[in-house]
Order: sequence, then C-alpha cells, then structure tokens
Amino acid sequence: MKLILISILMLSANTYGKTKTYADMFKLVYRNRLYYSSYLFLKKSVETNTRVSEKAARRVIDIIHPSVFIHDPELDKFINTNTQLDFAVGLRRFFLNDFNVAEKKLTRIDKKHSMYVEANYLLGLVELRKNKLETAEKYFTRCVAASSSKRMTRLKPESYVRTFRNRCIQQVGRINYAQKDFKKSLRIYNYVKSDDYIWPRFLMDKAWTYYMLGQNERALGSVITYKAPLLQRFMVPEANYIRGLIYYDMCYFEKTESIYNEFNQSTWRFRKIAQTASRNRLLRLIVSRDVPENENDQFLYYYLKGFKKDIRYMSFIEARKQIAIEIKRLSKIKSMKQAKIFLEYLYYYQKAVKEDFQDFLKSLTNDYYTQIVDARKAFVKLNLMVSLKKRKQIKKKNTDEFEDTFAEKSLSNIPNIDEKFIWDFQGGFWADELGDYAVALENQCQN
Repeated sequence: MKLILISILMLSANTYGKTKTYADMFKLVYRNRLYYSSYLFLKKSVETNTRVSEKAARRVIDIIHPSVFIHDPELDKFINTNTQLDFAVGLRRFFLNDFNVAEKKLTRIDKKHSMYVEANYLLGLVELRKNKLETAEKYFTRCVAASSSKRMTRLKPESYVRTFRNRCIQQVGRINYAQKDFKKSLRIYNYVKSDDYIWPRFLMDKAWTYYMLGQNERALGSVITYKAPLLQRFMVPEANYIRGLIYYDMCYFEKTESIYNEFNQSTWRFRKIAQTASRNRLLRLIVSRDVPENENDQFLYYYLKGFKKDIRYMSFIEARKQIAIEIKRLSKIKSMKQAKIFLEYLYYYQKAVKEDFQDFLKSLTNDYYTQIVDARKAFVKLNLMVSLKKRKQIKKKNTDEFEDTFAEKSLSNIPNIDEKFIWDFQGGFWADELGDYAVALENQCQN
C-alpha cells in the first residue's frame, strides 16, 4: 500500500503528458478506495474536460459527506456548465440559499444516479420554500417511490434508505395536512409501521391529525404511546401540551393541571441545560454508549438518543471513519510534499464534517429550548382557562371542591383501523408493545 501511495503522489506531482491525465489519476486513487482523495482528482478531471467513469464518479459523490460540498468554493466554477459534479454543486447552492441554481442542477439528476432520492428530497424542500405545495408533493412522492425500490449497499444500508423514504412520506403527509385533507394525511402517515425505528416521530403528526378530525381518543392515544419505556425520549414539550389540551377539551380539568405539573418537573427545569449545552458536550453525549450519571447530562443524552437513527448521525459516523482511514494511510508518507497537500485537504474535510454536525446538534437543543419555552406559555394560557372552568363547575354544584370523574367510552364508538389497541387509562402495563393506541374515555363536557 505504501508503494502504491508513493506512485500516486509522484504521478500527481508531475506535469501530465499525453498518456497521463487527471482521469487516470482518479482511476488509480479510486481503485485504492481513497474516496475523499479521488474527489480532488474528480474536480480536476471535470475542470480539464477529461471525463472519468460515470459509475465511479457517482459512487464518489455518493460517499462524500455533504459538508465537504457545502464548504467547497471550488464547486462554484461549475455553476454554468453541466458536469458530473451537478449534484454536489446543487447541494452547495441549496445550503447557500441559491435555490434557482440548486433547482437547475438537481433536476438534471436522472433515475440511474445514486443520488436521485436525495435530489428529489431537496427539490421538494425548494418547492416548499416557494409555497408550491403540489409541485413539492410531486418531488417527495418521487422520493418515496425511488427509495422504496432502491438497492441497499454497504454505504447506504437499509436504515439509511428507509429513513429517507420515511422523511419524504412525512413531508407528503404534512402537505396534505396543510391543505386540510386530514383523512388523506392520516392514510399517508400509516404507511410507516410501528416496527420502523422512525415511527415514533410520526406520532405527533398523527396526534394533531386525529385532533383535527375530532377523534380525541386516538389523538390522546398517539401521544400516550410515548409512555412506553422505549419511547419516553420522544415525549417532546408539544406532546405534553396536546395531552393537556385534549383533556381540557374533554373537560378533565384536574388531569390537565397534573400534566402541566409533570411538564414542570420533567422538562421545564432543564430548559437552561438545553440552551447552554456546548457543542463538544453534545457530541460527546450522542456518541456515548453509556448513560451518564449526571442528571443534566441524562436529560440531554436521552433527547439526543432519539436522533441516533437520523441520516445526519449515520453519515457523520461513516464520513469520520473513511476520512480517518485515508489520513492514516497518507500519514505514512507525509514527508513527501504532495502527501502534505493531500493531508491538508483531508484535515479540512474532517474539520468541516465535525463542525457542521456539532452545529446540527446545537440547533437541535436550541430548538428544544424554544419548544420548552413556547409550551410553557401555551400551558399558562391553558391553565387560566382550566381555572375558569373549575370555578364555574364549583359554583354550579354549590360546593367548595372540584374533582374529575372519569367515564369510560364504549370501544365500539372508537373508529377502527387495522391495528387498534386500547390504553387502560387506570394503569395497564407496558411490555414495549408499540401500536396505534386509543384512550377509551367519554367526553364529559355538557356542550
């Protein structure tokens, strides 16, 4: 391997004659699985009009972490030309908010391209920003169809492909929700089954959809499903709020207040931990396999654990491994001038990938902090309405006390689906069964 590396670097340092081109160097480096290094030669071959193998070029684009493209200003040379780097250029322009160029480049990605699924997902996001919901739905639907038939590879295992498929399903469902087609939205969400690791993230969407359909029992069942030991980390502030809101709508006022108290104890008091957590601390916690002893770290650890199946985490881990391998190989001959140049690029890529992922983690906790604060504000308003209702009930009954009386609802009155489970409100037990639950409670509001 050391001799191969030396020969590669010596050839790359020489002036190219008729027999040696950047395409030849790409082929040699690619063959030795130095993918991030071969990306350098791919750019040079495109710049000098020496085309490389389409299959190999697409594989390299597939392997390279998106952060490399985002932070590579050299890609701007190819904005006005159609090249094998179109996806890389389109991705970079998307993150620079240059949506016109991004759309132009990404629409050139054909069905045979390894990044066809990702291209359609990004195109869908572009159309969402333009508020063109029907066009966005078209691209997300393509993404679902393409990912459903996409072959698994070592670099894109089933977990990666299914996650992208489910992301696109969720976007289609949300578009129909925004168009107030709640029944269609619910049908789309149900394409993702409970044995899918991203399924918990659909429960909030389903809860609001059931709520808008007036099916409070199913809406409440969706968020109560987070009580399962496997899913407690997904119990976001919004899930607590919708629980309180539904109980209020069904006139279980003390239950609404108890949920607010539960929120204060389990979530509100940790808000500053989410706001002030450093990027290094978040990275350390998400890659850790052991539950931390510190209570504050536990709060962050369980929240971040819900993102370990996220594409961003999977691609970060793969990129870190691959770049580390290439740095280790080139370090064996780092005394060579050309090797130092390659290593500088690799260290730059390594830094870009790490810092972007840390920024992603920090954006998650910043968003989490905002969710906590917003939920608290909503709860305060809800509690004021609860207090007013309770006072009216006390006055009406001419008593000094108020207490919720829970009435069970007939199971036959709850709309059926393929998999229906009934939550024993008085205290059933979880055996980690995950399904579409309903709460068999009667609405006890008089009006």
